[in-house]
Amino acid sequence: MWPLSHRLPDNPGGYDESTVPPDHGQLIGRSFYIYTRVRTAVVLAIVSAAVFGRYVLGMDAIDVERLTILAAFITLYNVVAWFFFRRYRDPDAPAESLSVLLFLTYAAVVLDFVALTVAIWFVGGARSPFTSFYILHMLVSCTLLPRRAAIALTTLAYGLLAGLVAVEWTGLATPTLPVGAVAGDGPLDARYAFTILVVNGSLFAMSAFLLLEITRSLQNLEQRMRLANGELVRLSQQRKDFLNIAAHNLTAPLGAVTMLLDNMRGGLAGETTEKQRDWLDRSLKRLADLSEFMKGIQTLASLETDIIQTQFSRVDLSAVAGRLVDEYEDVAAERGHELVLEVLESVPPVVGHDRLLQEALVNYLTNAIKYTPNGGRIAVRVLSKPPMVRVEVSDNGIGIAPEEQGRLFQEFFRVPGGGDKRDKRNKIKGSGLGLSIVRRVVLAHGGRTGVESEPGKGSTFFMELPALVE
Repeated sequence: MWPLSHRLPDNPGGYDESTVPPDHGQLIGRSFYIYTRVRTAVVLAIVSAAVFGRYVLGMDAIDVERLTILAAFITLYNVVAWFFFRRYRDPDAPAESLSVLLFLTYAAVVLDFVALTVAIWFVGGARSPFTSFYILHMLVSCTLLPRRAAIALTTLAYGLLAGLVAVEWTGLATPTLPVGAVAGDGPLDARYAFTILVVNGSLFAMSAFLLLEITRSLQNLEQRMRLANGELVRLSQQRKDFLNIAAHNLTAPLGAVTMLLDNMRGGLAGETTEKQRDWLDRSLKRLADLSEFMKGIQTLASLETDIIQTQFSRVDLSAVAGRLVDEYEDVAAERGHELVLEVLESVPPVVGHDRLLQEALVNYLTNAIKYTPNGGRIAVRVLSKPPMVRVEVSDNGIGIAPEEQGRLFQEFFRVPGGGDKRDKRNKIKGSGLGLSIVRRVVLAHGGRTGVESEPGKGSTFFMELPALVE
């Protein structure tokens, strides 16, 4: 009667199964299957020990009938558990819903604590040698269960033991005291010595069996993780190779086609009609969009290399922000925006890749310009927040719904327009790579990204980077 599960991180709001790897649930199921086997052995031990103690060792006070009823109760819920978890005899069996697995684990553990308490009452109460099994319950609970569950079950175990002591001490009830199963008043009884050896031998054996089985399951899981990590490394290398090949093979022909069409648009190949010029303008616009996309691919390709950090140097983010505000002031003015730089204090430098950090901030800034209705206000702030330096780009634009904010920094994700054709987002083209590039750049520098936004009131995109300690 010992709780088995896999230790999972605490989550006050409950477990989000979409974030839990499948192997966690499989390990819970496998451990619970082992748990049902051990419980079966415990049931047999209860009945056989009761019969042996009374009819062989002469412990007449042992209530064989009640202990048999208790064993039948344990068997009943153990059979239910066994039918549910029997398929986990195969270590590769897919896991059930994590919430269901945890519910059954907790339910069985509570029932086991109650059954153990009743068994202890029938065999000596607070003086029973079987009280040591509470310790085993708590050890396994604290090792395998989530922190809050382990604390709750430990509290339950102590409460049950305290209840046994209180009931006997106050005289509300008297437990069964079979001499031989508990110590007598005289010299050490041979039957009690035998009981101590058997109880502790069983405790040692069951502890070793359970912990060895759990260790083996964890080793199997570790081996799977090694194989999975190896596969991820292989796929990551393929991704790097693909990005580099795509960036190399597409950039040159894209530039050549753009140049030829631009020459044709300028009349170098002869006079063009108004309709032809319109087609050429539209083609050049699409090629410009494709060129911007390829620029994103090239940035991703550079981020996938292992030499980025060897190119790090001291970077003054205030200076970077100032250059970009000056550079994009005219672009913002075309839309009637007020673009301002706010550096309110002395800000320490960071260590990083100047071009990539500038690229990240450009993505924030151009997004604010594009998604803010004409006549808006955009502020670029550089703040010192020890031990970090924080750069913010704030606007009073259309804002972003809370349910969409969590996906903004994923590759190729663009905020939907919600079906409203007047929504500014519907009119703006983009690859969906910009914010994912920002996230990758900042992560490569050991920082973090985020957004604070409210629909209709604007957004503040930020990045935080470790400050250089001088």
